[in-house]
Amino acid sequence: MPNQRNVFDGPNAIRDFLDPGKLPPLPLVELPASLNPYAGDRVRVFAKLMNLLPLANVKAVPAYNMIREKFRRGELAGVKRLIENSSGNTVSSLAIVARHFGVENTSSYVPAEISWNKVQMLRFYGITPIVNQEPETPTENDPASGVSKARKDGERSDTLNPGQYENPDNPGAHEKWTGPQIWAQTDGKISLFCAALGTTGTLIGTSTFLKSQNPEIPVVGVMRAPDNYVPGARTEKLLNLVGYDWQSHLDHVERVETEVSYRLSMMMSRLGLLVGPTSGMALAGALQHLDKLQAAGGFDAVRNADGEVLCVFPCPDGPFPYLDEYPKYVDASEFPDIENEDLLLNKP
Repeated sequence: MPNQRNVFDGPNAIRDFLDPGKLPPLPLVELPASLNPYAGDRVRVFAKLMNLLPLANVKAVPAYNMIREKFRRGELAGVKRLIENSSGNTVSSLAIVARHFGVENTSSYVPAEISWNKVQMLRFYGITPIVNQEPETPTENDPASGVSKARKDGERSDTLNPGQYENPDNPGAHEKWTGPQIWAQTDGKISLFCAALGTTGTLIGTSTFLKSQNPEIPVVGVMRAPDNYVPGARTEKLLNLVGYDWQSHLDHVERVETEVSYRLSMMMSRLGLLVGPTSGMALAGALQHLDKLQAAGGFDAVRNADGEVLCVFPCPDGPFPYLDEYPKYVDASEFPDIENEDLLLNKP
């Protein structure tokens, strides 16, 4: 049950604070017409701000569920170390949650393309990064991949690999918490759900609940366009490493490029929704899909009983771990000039 007063005390106060089931619903915020070109057609687009979780990212939800369920099943007995394949949010959340269940040490395989800031973030949280040169076109169970290496390391008696790419408690967390929140917050009138594809847990779990309430809700999965970078999301080739049957949960797929993901993230942040590039990617995918619907004849097929199109997309995290990346991918004209730049003492 949510903690109505939003106060956490006692010896397990922080553990309770990290429990998604004991938190008030996360905000669902409608975007203004400046970010929604279809507002005049009674299309409403809402951001589900998963970045406002205590650990500031969506992975806190499955991380808590995976660790707590391992603990309940007795699978943490004798475990001294976690090992996962993750470049940031998942392993950070796992490491923090695990400390409250008696596991102090965490390591993570990270791709060679990881930003230096994210490496430092992992170290800040007490996590040991293991840099791995990922195969360009990985196959399922590819032994060179970080996913396979983490799984292999997890076979040691004192080490646990939570297995975010195949553990049913990952999507199960969103079926338990995220989906019901969105359903209640929209009064059951959601008519389109759109989410970026990383481990695919958010999309699978949330859509499973939403479709249990209304099987007609279309689900749009957003993946990185080939050879495009967006942190936390995957290209179709990289999705080969995911063990879930994510394809069966999709009605439509959109492919989104790097620049628009970062630009839309920055536009939302400048209006007060402090969200990262994967959030911009999810919004871009939603807008692309709406554009296709409009071109095909309009939105009638997805209008709810009120005659509206109510589209929801989750925002996985904030922009701050990626601030050094925005100037790389967004045109320089989007940034104000620095006055008296020559006076800066610590310019890189």
